[in-house]
Amino acid sequence: MDRRHFLLQLGAALGTTCLPALAHAQASGTRLRVAGGWRMNERDYQIGALSVDWEQGQVKTEFAHTLPTLPHAIVPEEGGGFLAVATRPGTWMVRVDAQGKLVQRLTMAEEGDTRTLDGHVIASHDGRWLYTGETDRKTGAGWVSVRDAKNLRKVAEHRTHGIDPHQILVDAQGRLVVANGGIPRTPEGLKRNLELMDPKLVLLNPDNGEKLGEWSLRDKRLAPHHIAWNRPLADSPQLLGIGLQAEHDDPSKRRDAPLLAVWDGKELKIPTHMVADGYAGDVAAGPNGGFVLTAQFANRVVLWQPQEPAKLLTIGKVQNPCGLWPLDDAPGVTIGGGLGLARWHATEPGHMLRWPAGMAAGNHWAVLG
Repeated sequence: MDRRHFLLQLGAALGTTCLPALAHAQASGTRLRVAGGWRMNERDYQIGALSVDWEQGQVKTEFAHTLPTLPHAIVPEEGGGFLAVATRPGTWMVRVDAQGKLVQRLTMAEEGDTRTLDGHVIASHDGRWLYTGETDRKTGAGWVSVRDAKNLRKVAEHRTHGIDPHQILVDAQGRLVVANGGIPRTPEGLKRNLELMDPKLVLLNPDNGEKLGEWSLRDKRLAPHHIAWNRPLADSPQLLGIGLQAEHDDPSKRRDAPLLAVWDGKELKIPTHMVADGYAGDVAAGPNGGFVLTAQFANRVVLWQPQEPAKLLTIGKVQNPCGLWPLDDAPGVTIGGGLGLARWHATEPGHMLRWPAGMAAGNHWAVLG
């Protein structure tokens, strides 16, 4: 297979010289089952699962479902199924089982159509509840809905104390961490009045919606959208990696803007100002308690590690990289690119394969159990 047209360079076998204190680990096998969203033949918006065989160089579609609009987040569930959520202004969320059957579907019109989904969903630690970030169509206020995981129905709702909520995660105590992008938007989800941006990270009590903390960066044109927990080394703190999206009017300021912020539960900091064109498509746990990010506009995949906080190490150059999902052994990630799916591992050669013919990949992908 000729990879030159879509694979610029994927870092291979970086080893311990570039990754200090990295324990040797084996890659997660030659086969993966991944779920994602895409547009087929420039016409149909679809979600489904792909079978990936790195050794044979094959990516095959297992199944696909056509939906009315573009999907965004894909969240795997126990047993091999997954949830898929529409991007802003999102009007649907669906559940697909391990056999590929679409078993549940929620449309926001069922709840009065006053809210739109903002692209992400996360489960509570015990699996009983799902949390979805949403926007009020009229006021633009951010909300998080608490939903029964069995049937997707809303049982409670809380303000996110911001606007443009995007990804939500659950911390070790079961509290919600909300990335309020802070971008004013039209009812159709288009950006407007960027001079009024108010991005912030908010910590919430999911039981009653109490705001437990709020953190902001000095530069209000840096929007936190995608977030991920690291896998800390022994005696190291849990860190939250925050992929930043620069929204400055001046193109040079956007290009030179930082890509990553890090939150340790107390402080929100920008550890590195190395230039990567100011737009993080996604962030995921990486080696040594660090994070892998896709610098989407720069066509680069980069690694940040707390041992050398001022550095961003380029580990790959891939056309339009976006979605990331960590492999089970932590030093590795899968990478959804514009034209193919890649696998990077800290101690083994990189791989990349083309998407099936006619497929234009969406933002996010997930490895299924």
